[in-house]
Amino acid sequence: MCRIISEWKIGKYVALELDQSPPMKKYYKYRIDGKDYTAVPVYDLPNHIAVEADSSFIGKNVEFV
Repeated sequence: MCRIISEWKIGKYVALELDQSPPMKKYYKYRIDGKDYTAVPVYDLPNHIAVEADSSFIGKNVEFV
C-alpha cells in the first residue's frame, strides 16, 4: 500500500505522486477510500499513478488490486 503525497490535474485525469514506487506485481485497478479506479499507465513520472477523477486524494492510501 502506498500513500498519496501530491497530485496534479491533466485533462480528465489526476496524476498522483506516491511516497514509494508502485508494486511490481500485476494489477488492474487502484482502490482509494474503498472505491475502485481503472489503472491508467504513467510511464514518464516515477512514483506516479493516474486516475480519471475530479476528487482530491492527497494523504489517502492506494491499494493495488
